[in-house]
Amino acid sequence: MSIKLYIYLLVAILGVAVLSGCASEKKAKSHRSTPKMSVSQELDLVSCSEGELRGAGLASDYDQALNSAVSQVATQIQSSVVSTSVMQVKSDVSAAGEESISSSFDRKSQVSIELRNRQDVHVRETFAHDGVVGVVACMSKSDAAKPYRDDLHKNRDELMAAVAVLLNTTHPLGKKDNYEKMTVAYSKYRDLLLVLQSLGFNENSAEIDNSYAKATENYINFKSKYKVYTYGDFETEEGKILLEQILGDIKLQSLNGSCEEGLVLDLDISSPTCKEGTLGVSCTESVALNGKSCNGETYFTLGGSLKGTGRFDLDEARAKLVKNASKNDFVQGWKYEIDRWIMR
Repeated sequence: MSIKLYIYLLVAILGVAVLSGCASEKKAKSHRSTPKMSVSQELDLVSCSEGELRGAGLASDYDQALNSAVSQVATQIQSSVVSTSVMQVKSDVSAAGEESISSSFDRKSQVSIELRNRQDVHVRETFAHDGVVGVVACMSKSDAAKPYRDDLHKNRDELMAAVAVLLNTTHPLGKKDNYEKMTVAYSKYRDLLLVLQSLGFNENSAEIDNSYAKATENYINFKSKYKVYTYGDFETEEGKILLEQILGDIKLQSLNGSCEEGLVLDLDISSPTCKEGTLGVSCTESVALNGKSCNGETYFTLGGSLKGTGRFDLDEARAKLVKNASKNDFVQGWKYEIDRWIMR
C-alpha cells in the first residue's frame, strides 16, 4: 500500500468517527427526562388490599386530605347500598308488582351512611409536594360492618319486643303504639340488612320477617273490628252539640248491638243546678265523658261543665246553657284525648 493511499484511508476513518460523535452529541442533547407526576396521579397508582374499601383525598394539609379520604370510604358503602337497592327493586318487579316495588324502593333509597368507626380506617399512603397533600385510606369490609352489626342486634331486640306486646295486648293504645314502634323498627332492620348485604354479609331474616308479618296481620284484623260507639246522654240537645264538636268526621256506631273491639264513649250529663242572682238566673250542668272498652273497662274519664245565665227566667238560662255547649274550653281537651284512641 502506498503512503498516499494510507493517508486517504486514515482521513476517511477520522471523518466517520467525528460524524458519529456529533450524532451522539445531538442525540444526547435532544433527550428529555420523564415529567414529575402530580399528587393526584400518584394517588391513582395506590390500591387497597382485596376486600377493602378505598378512599383518596387531596387538600392543602394532611388532616383535610385524611377527612376527604375517610368520606370517600363512607361513600363507597353508600354506593354499594344504592347498587344493591336497585338490584333488589328490579328483582321484585316480576314477583310482587308495581305497588310493592314503589314502596320498597322509596324506603330503601333513603338509607344514609355515617362512618362512626373511622378509627378502623388506616392510611395506606401519603404524598406531599407543591403545596398539595394526598392520602389513600383503606378499611376492611368487616370493620366497616361492625357498627351496623351492633345496631342490627339492638334493633332486632326492639323489634321483637314490640311484636310480642302487639300480639299479647288487647288494649287499643298498646296495639296502636306498638304497631308504630314495630313498623319503624322493621324498616330500620331492613335498612341495616341492606347495608350489611352491600358489604358482603348476608343475615338470615326469615324468622324476623315471619314474626313481623304475623303481627301485622294481627293488627290489621284488630283494626278492622275496632269501632267507636256512643252511649248515654248524647241524645240530649247539649249532648248532640258536644258530639258534633268533639268527634267531627269520625264514623260512629250506636251501642245498641254487639261490641267486639272498640271505644265506647259514655256521656253523663247531670240535672241542671239553677239559682237566682243579681244578673238573673244562672244554671250549671256537670258533664263527664267516660271512655270504655266493650267489656266495660274504663280507659279515661273527662270532665267539664256547661253554664248559662238568663236575665228573666229559668227557661232563658237553660236555653243559654245549651247554646253555650259549643263554646266551652274543655272541648279541645276532649278532642285531643279521643283522637289518641282512633285507629287510622
